Amino acid sequence: MSSAETSAELAELQQLQKASSPDEKTHARGDHERTVARFLGEIGIDVRDLPAPAADFFGCVAETSEAAVAEAKRTFNRTRPYKLPHNDLHPLKTITSDDSASYPSGHATYGMLLGLVLVQMLPEKSAAIYKRIEDFGYSRLVSGVHYRSDVYAGEISGAALAAALFMDPAFRDQMKKATPAIRKAAGLSP
Repeated sequence: MSSAETSAELAELQQLQKASSPDEKTHARGDHERTVARFLGEIGIDVRDLPAPAADFFGCVAETSEAAVAEAKRTFNRTRPYKLPHNDLHPLKTITSDDSASYPSGHATYGMLLGLVLVQMLPEKSAAIYKRIEDFGYSRLVSGVHYRSDVYAGEISGAALAAALFMDPAFRDQMKKATPAIRKAAGLSP
């Protein structure tokens, strides 16, 4: 560990894992899946069978999010908490030798970007979506795979990315085309 901040963040993760219930751990493990179906499914909206325009749109959101954090992860190259010596964590994901760096959290970036897009498409569900954004990032802490600062940085990255995309006419057009399908799935009028 290179700093007192990292030590404090690691201690927080250790405490979160000890205090988490089996249901919270199951939920956090499920949130490793980075899809619109997983994100919305946890607030009761089933979007597993979206038609092509909407499915393609959300696929592009996921790809954009991943590409946006890839360089930052390479630049900062922060060691994942479960890779620190004597970390006492039990990561709730399959560990591989090629796991990306910890900072910023790609999942938190995706959760924030997707959530802000969904708020535009489903404003009636905004309170539940905002809560889900926070929950999606929190799952990374319970999982023992990111520090809190990684999650915060990811959320900031996702918000900045959303702001940039909302300025792009082509993105707004694609979002407009995908909106009827997601509203129908949510049981809302077009």
